Amino acid sequence: MRAVLLIIVVAILGVVGWKKRDEIPFLRDAARQVERQAEKVEIPKNPFAESPPVTADDPRTNPVPGRARRCLVNGSVLYTNDACPAGSTEQQVKGGTITVMPAYKAPPAPASASSGIPNARDLLKPKGGTLKDQAHEKAMEGL
Repeated sequence: MRAVLLIIVVAILGVVGWKKRDEIPFLRDAARQVERQAEKVEIPKNPFAESPPVTADDPRTNPVPGRARRCLVNGSVLYTNDACPAGSTEQQVKGGTITVMPAYKAPPAPASASSGIPNARDLLKPKGGTLKDQAHEKAMEGL
C-alpha cells in the first residue's frame, strides 16, 4: 500500500514540476542548458529523405518496356511491368530477384447444381434406410 501511495505522490510531483518548469529555477536553468547543447549539435541529413537525381538515362524518364516497376499506391506496394497507375508514385527497384508466378486459374463453374458431386447428406445417410423406416418395416412384418 505504501508503494502505491509513493508512486502516486511521485507522479503528482512530476506533473507539477513539468507544469511549473519555467518557474522553478533549477529546472529553468537545466532546460536552457539542454537548448544550448542542442544548438551545437549538427543533425545529419537523412540520405533516404530525397530521391536520387534524375539523369538522362534514368529508366523513370526513359521507360524500358517490360522493366519491373515498384509503384506505391495508397500505402501499399505494387510491382508491375507496365506504367504505374494514376495517383501512384513510382519508386526505383533497387535490385534483388523478382519471381513471376502464373496467375491462378479458377476451376470451371459446374454446369448445374447436380453436377455429379454427391451432397454431404447423401454421403452420410445410413445404409438400408433410417431407423424410422426399419421400425415401420418390422411393424408391417408383424401384422
